[in-house]
Amino acid sequence: MAKPSLPFPLAVRPMGIAAKLSLLAVSTILLTAVAIGVAVIRTQSKLAFDALKGHGEAVVSMLAQSGEFPLYSANRPALTQLLGGLADNKDIAYAAFYGADHTLLAERRFRAATPARVKPADWPARGVSHRSLGGDQLEFLAVVKPPARPDADADDDGASFVGAPDDAPLGYVQLTLSSARAKGEALSFINETARFAIVVTALAIVLTTLFTRRLVQPLRDLSRAAREVAEGRLGQTVQISSTDELADLGRAFQHMVDSLGASRARLLEYQNLLEDRVQSRTRELEQATAQALDLAQRDTLTGLPNRAHFTAMLEQALVSHASSGERIAVLFLDLDLFKRINDTLGHQTGDTLLQYIADALRGALRDGDLVARFGGDEFVILARDVRNTEQVSGIARRILNAFLTPVELAGHSFKVGFSIGISICPDHGNDAANLLKNADLAMYASKEAGRGGYRFYTPDLNQRAMDRLNIENGLRRALDNEGELLLEYQPQVELNGGRMVSAEALLRWRTPEGTVISPGRFIPIAEETGLIVPIGEKVLRNACATLARWRAAGLPLPRIAVNIAAPQFESRNFGDTVARALADYDIPPDRLELELTESVIVRDAESALREMARLKELGVSIALDDFGTGYSSLSYLSRMPIDLVKIDRAFVMRSTDDDNARTIVRSIVALSHALRHKVVAEGVETRAQLTQLRRAGCDYVQGFLLARPMSEAALTAWLSSEVTPAEVLLGDKANEWL
Repeated sequence: MAKPSLPFPLAVRPMGIAAKLSLLAVSTILLTAVAIGVAVIRTQSKLAFDALKGHGEAVVSMLAQSGEFPLYSANRPALTQLLGGLADNKDIAYAAFYGADHTLLAERRFRAATPARVKPADWPARGVSHRSLGGDQLEFLAVVKPPARPDADADDDGASFVGAPDDAPLGYVQLTLSSARAKGEALSFINETARFAIVVTALAIVLTTLFTRRLVQPLRDLSRAAREVAEGRLGQTVQISSTDELADLGRAFQHMVDSLGASRARLLEYQNLLEDRVQSRTRELEQATAQALDLAQRDTLTGLPNRAHFTAMLEQALVSHASSGERIAVLFLDLDLFKRINDTLGHQTGDTLLQYIADALRGALRDGDLVARFGGDEFVILARDVRNTEQVSGIARRILNAFLTPVELAGHSFKVGFSIGISICPDHGNDAANLLKNADLAMYASKEAGRGGYRFYTPDLNQRAMDRLNIENGLRRALDNEGELLLEYQPQVELNGGRMVSAEALLRWRTPEGTVISPGRFIPIAEETGLIVPIGEKVLRNACATLARWRAAGLPLPRIAVNIAAPQFESRNFGDTVARALADYDIPPDRLELELTESVIVRDAESALREMARLKELGVSIALDDFGTGYSSLSYLSRMPIDLVKIDRAFVMRSTDDDNARTIVRSIVALSHALRHKVVAEGVETRAQLTQLRRAGCDYVQGFLLARPMSEAALTAWLSSEVTPAEVLLGDKANEWL
């Protein structure tokens, strides 16, 4: 049988594969020799450079050590003599000494022009540094410091420098070396290596040519045949006329081609099966993707759309508004006092309440409206196609009315209320961001107005929000600036005799520009932002500092009453803060009085009672401020470990012309005395009010009639005086103040 002919015949001389591999080995050795030569050249160059670098570091270190005492005494001749000793060194181009103030003390140019002056920032903090200056020059910089003192009591015998700080530099050394000689030696070595490489390269070329003819070319031809097969032309026939291992390779290749033909048929069968499975898996993946997309657009707790989904739907509605002209309303809802439920009954109960609210909101909306949960206790409603503000008001009222009935959860009854802010497109904005922002501003305005209602956005809310932001930023600055947050003190005196028993610390804020900001403006913002906690601690410590100064001056120490806000009282470390302030200023605890309002206590009465008991263990006094306005239970009042009850100024001001107010004042005094509490009346401004308070049996009074709030210096003068205006007014002292 005739042998099939090759489409691209392979002409190969009979030669064993061993001989061919020998050629390959010889060429590899020669090429390796060239690579080694290159590596030796690189190594020689690096060694020359490292030797030059080591030489420079040794010389500059020697100069730094030899120049310690000449630099300390600024002995220029000695420094110049040191530089002269370098003249025989063939590598040194320039050397210089600098003083500790970077003044040039001595220099010597050997083989180069003076280099540029070294910038102070370039000197190393300690030791030696080097850098290349370009060309053939390498610069070394060293800092000269005094030797470490061996003993703090050692005599001044040269081991240290008198008057010099232990770590202050005595001066600096600059040294420039020329690498020309090192490069010349390296170049000579490179030339010799290059000649050897040329010979080796020529030999390698000859061997490579032979190698290509004997071994590589047949393999290339076989590679072409393999590419034909790889492109799908499996009818290829491969034949090599030699009798060596390449012929065996050709036969193996032909066998592979035959096997590939058989495998192609099986592959087509498997491909059809795989396509069916891929289509099935694709359908499953599409379903899973749809489910994941739905989860990404919904709040996992309530099932309502989340912020991202709501924003997308709002933007779609705005696009429709642009073409149809329909009006769109955004209602921003904030659940009132939700944090109290979470704190007292736990987050699980809070979550259940949120799910109940989500269902109730769905039921309260019109068809086509959308409600979403933005997070926490915030919900947002998108009301499409609204005609006027009255219709939007109706939607808001319907939402509020849906929660008139208390909610029963976990054995407790909750009265759910919302503060609602409303913005309307196009009246209050034409894009999602502005509508949401303006509705949010309106919601805060509704909350400030008393909670449980709704309010439409008005342009002035932007200014109010900016004012709030400015006040917040100003308060953060004031906490860091001494002199902005000040204390004034208003005396509390005995109704019988006028002796001062206490002084209420009142916070004032005077900006660096001299503007006085009312506490009524900044205290609510401080409470909302949490700044009231550090501000309250500052007030507490300043009051203790005032008591410490009076004590040091030998003045009689009244109590100082400090108002405590709810967030401050409810903070975890409040008791520790009070104890630390008393200890830091060494103040007797009974000289500090903490004023708590009823509203602070009834937020979480049991926790408040425990914290008050802890404060009483410290020894401080506790006053119940604004009594009669917080609706505290009498059962809690009887358990409160308080010392004083302060009657709210509203009752005192009406006590002269309102029988009900007089009755309330007398009842508060009688109840407090029955519980063994002293009573303070605030806001006393007339003699008629004093008369009513005397008849009621009040213990102490405070107000403009007796003394206005005053600075620490003014109150210090009050304490230092023999007779005060209050004693003149209420007692039988000489009328020398009037």
